Amino acid sequence: MSGVLEWFEERGEIPLLTPSCVREYGPLTDDSDEPVGADFVETIRGVAFAIEYCDSHGWMSTRTIRCLAIDPHRPASINAYCHVRDSAKTFRVDRIISIVDLHSGDVVSGDAYMALLTPYLSDARPDRKVRTLMEAQAAARDGVFALLQVAMTDGVLNDAARAIVVDYAKEEAWAAGCASPPVDLLALWVGNLAPPLDSVTQAVQSLLIDREKLARLLPWLLKLVHCPEAPHLSEDSLRELVAALRRHFREQPHDLSHGLRA
Repeated sequence: MSGVLEWFEERGEIPLLTPSCVREYGPLTDDSDEPVGADFVETIRGVAFAIEYCDSHGWMSTRTIRCLAIDPHRPASINAYCHVRDSAKTFRVDRIISIVDLHSGDVVSGDAYMALLTPYLSDARPDRKVRTLMEAQAAARDGVFALLQVAMTDGVLNDAARAIVVDYAKEEAWAAGCASPPVDLLALWVGNLAPPLDSVTQAVQSLLIDREKLARLLPWLLKLVHCPEAPHLSEDSLRELVAALRRHFREQPHDLSHGLRA
């Protein structure tokens, strides 16, 4: 296994924390609501938020969930790790009454609700703003997952760290030739991410293949190191990462020369 992957894996799973304003509770029994023949896909992995949910029996619950996969066909359903049950459950999108922003603790607006879920629904017709968000997500997701693994070791993404990750996503979208997405939607997306460790590993594996993208990411890791409100990564730890990168690319170290000097 690459020493780079090991470095990220040693940081462990990002804990899923309930927003401070949310009181979680579940029904007496869980109705999984899983449709027959569900065709779940992996594109929603990492998205997290708190939901108020009504199951098919009318039981109400409030839960913090980490999305794992989505079946975008009607009725669209999300398979997610449920913080209340400490296990994977399935939730129908049309039975989610409200979504609470994991970062701010506020109930999101209808437009924000759709911006969070529309990128994963195959029959959705996103407007221009959401389309630009989706393009930025596709361009920046791997790097964002890697940065969050550094910034959220305690499960909390503070304002300063979130601003750094959002700025990275904007720059990476620009580097990929994407139109500039609305900053508020980018911040909403970043603030409601808690990628599981296997998703972070997959992201890092993709970054190791795309050396230019990896080189662009390294200065943003440095920004997190020097951010006084996000002291999750020491200089020694960063040096360990750089050494692992050099070992990984020892046959062609010049490919990362710009990022390693940053």
